[in-house]
Amino acid sequence: MSRRLLLAVLTLAACRAGGGADAQQVTDATIEATLPGRFGTLSNVVGTATGKVLFADTKARRLFVGDFAAGRADSIGVARTDTLKADAPAEQYKFPGSLTLVGPDSVAVVDFAALRVTTWSSAGKALGVLRVPAVLGPAPVVNYDQRGRGYKVDFAAILGGSEPGTAIRPDSIAVVRFPLATGTFDTVAFLQAPEYGDAYVGEQMQQVPRVFGPNDYMGVLPDGAVWVARGRQNRVDWVLADGRRVRGTARAFEKVKVSDADTARVIAQLRERGLPQQVPVQFPFAETKPPFENAIGNPRGEVWLQRSRASDTEPAVYDVWGQDGTWKRAVRCPAGVTVAGFGAGGEVYASRRNDDGSRSVVRLKA
Repeated sequence: MSRRLLLAVLTLAACRAGGGADAQQVTDATIEATLPGRFGTLSNVVGTATGKVLFADTKARRLFVGDFAAGRADSIGVARTDTLKADAPAEQYKFPGSLTLVGPDSVAVVDFAALRVTTWSSAGKALGVLRVPAVLGPAPVVNYDQRGRGYKVDFAAILGGSEPGTAIRPDSIAVVRFPLATGTFDTVAFLQAPEYGDAYVGEQMQQVPRVFGPNDYMGVLPDGAVWVARGRQNRVDWVLADGRRVRGTARAFEKVKVSDADTARVIAQLRERGLPQQVPVQFPFAETKPPFENAIGNPRGEVWLQRSRASDTEPAVYDVWGQDGTWKRAVRCPAGVTVAGFGAGGEVYASRRNDDGSRSVVRLKA
């Protein structure tokens, strides 16, 4: 297996960490509305100023626009195609994934298979292809603000660099910002590098990020404020829109041991993603799980960190942090529900797991 593929599937598996919640006061969120339809695997959900939401079913590889007021969810764009010409219209796509609001009524959709970004209105109309300069390599840019700028993490720094066979282990990974019109970038923040260990696939050994090891997450708010959630310290740092830097206050968290069931599940996921079925494999696992397994920004100036869980069957609990770097509150979702995105006014949208394994898009009162 190639270094890039192995690191990619490990990253996917590591995002499925688990852990427990403390006994501090937690507010329970409730489901106040549900879109019709059931979906395979949901991307993030982006709400617009009109109240409509856009999201992708990454299993079916389709885009959707949802309207809670009208009680409907409609597929948009041309049915996915396995081939896409360089000059294909924006209505066509291959593998729509991450979505970001780049204007009051303009949503950028990253097509990971076509390596391009298209923009869509809240009415579900394709607006065009977003011209994104190839900063730090060809990988798609998934983070944008509403001031015409993109943001990218220099993951090439931990994938071996540009020289074949060269291993690079930097202490930090740069987050760069650049105007889409020019591509001239500057560094706005740094993520801490992951912890590494030895992985064996048969007799082949290579160093990979430790599964369930603490990872930093980053995101961007519409005004250009950048946040970094620190996986080792359990805090949120900010680079505000005016350039001021805020160091967050670390918060204690319960450490939960990585179980045998966790390791077995991750190995099974890795085999599903390409590891040989009949070859013995061994990966480096952390002893305990990190403070959070996911992070998502709210346009209101908040960051929601999903606490790690011992099992996916436990309700998801989110610690909410403000732009002053302090913890504000905790929100517990109903069973089977995880936060998937926010609206322009701070509305909370989530993904609900149904009994048949499908997903529904819901709006929460939180």
